Amino acid sequence: MQFDVVIVGASSAGLQAAWKLAAGGKKVAVFERQKVFKPARRTLIVTPELQTVLTDLPPEAILYRTGTMKICSPGLSAQVQLQTPDLIVERASLNTWLLGRAESAGAQVFLGHRFVSLEADNSRVAVHLHNHRPTTAVATEAIIGADGVNSRVARVAGMPCPPSVPLVQAEVTLPPGWHPDVTQVWFDVDATRFFYWFIPESSGRAVAGLIGEDGAVTRGLLADFLDKQSLRAENYQGARVALHHPRFKPWGAIDQIPILLIGDAAGHVKVTTVGGTVTGLQGASAAAASILNGTSYRFESRAIKRELDVHWLLRVLLERLDNGGYDYLVGTLSSRLKLFLARHNRDLMARGFWRLPWVQPRLIKVGLRCLRGRPDLHLRKSRPSKPTLSKIPNPES
Repeated sequence: MQFDVVIVGASSAGLQAAWKLAAGGKKVAVFERQKVFKPARRTLIVTPELQTVLTDLPPEAILYRTGTMKICSPGLSAQVQLQTPDLIVERASLNTWLLGRAESAGAQVFLGHRFVSLEADNSRVAVHLHNHRPTTAVATEAIIGADGVNSRVARVAGMPCPPSVPLVQAEVTLPPGWHPDVTQVWFDVDATRFFYWFIPESSGRAVAGLIGEDGAVTRGLLADFLDKQSLRAENYQGARVALHHPRFKPWGAIDQIPILLIGDAAGHVKVTTVGGTVTGLQGASAAAASILNGTSYRFESRAIKRELDVHWLLRVLLERLDNGGYDYLVGTLSSRLKLFLARHNRDLMARGFWRLPWVQPRLIKVGLRCLRGRPDLHLRKSRPSKPTLSKIPNPES
């Protein structure tokens, strides 16, 4: 079997790249180790930029929309009314739609094929796979690794894999008094350097979760939280999610044939929110553009790298804060800053990041103290506390 481009992994990023390349006239093959295409279910909250990347996304692919973001620290809280609501999608359904679109454009998808190795072969690369017996596919133009945070393509090619963290969330019934338009995130550095969240996925259901460092500990923290809130987990969802780093280079070559990593394999994830749906799709589009246009992947992905680098810088600063520091940070959410955040969603931060000190001068104090290596702001101390769900009235009332 010979193809212009071989993609390893039928992830959302892999299928996006397959569709772009096939629509551009390339002969594309996607090899997926699952014998039956059945991605793990996971509820995702994404920005409206998803519909900019996937312009033909059908309305039924969107489970729900939430227009209010409540941000909490142990001692303070603030609400931001989003100019355009966030979208709630389900990963398995989204990937199934992406699969159908890629195949309709002419991409060939082979299930039950486990990637084994790469071998240079006269200005081509033989991709060795296993499907009951050894199988070989030949790539003449490029190989794309879309096989997740522990990418075997990267390891075989001698490329690094990005760092990762565990994500755990539970599906629950929406508790009484909770307005279904409100998503809540709150910070408690005694539990996690990231945050907890509570996201409605319909008028009657939600997911509660957090990101941690160790999977077992993270699951225990979530169980404690659910018990305290009298919530019963009807199902659990989990994954290891990659983290972006500015020095990570998701490209390489074998015998002059480019090897491009995308999605989690490339660390295309915002490290502030550990969200990678939109950025992963953007990275896949950049990889496809580099092949179709004969340009470098580095050139085509410069916009997404700039966005991810801004989030990396924000994460560096946030990790200098204790719970008192988060109280101070949430306290800076003035009406002007809320309006700014309402207009600049999480996938558009690079456009307005440098305007933040003019929007809210108090943020300069936070940044300076963090850069000086003083993790405790000593501006407002709060007692460490476990996050609690608050009853939120209708934001329109």
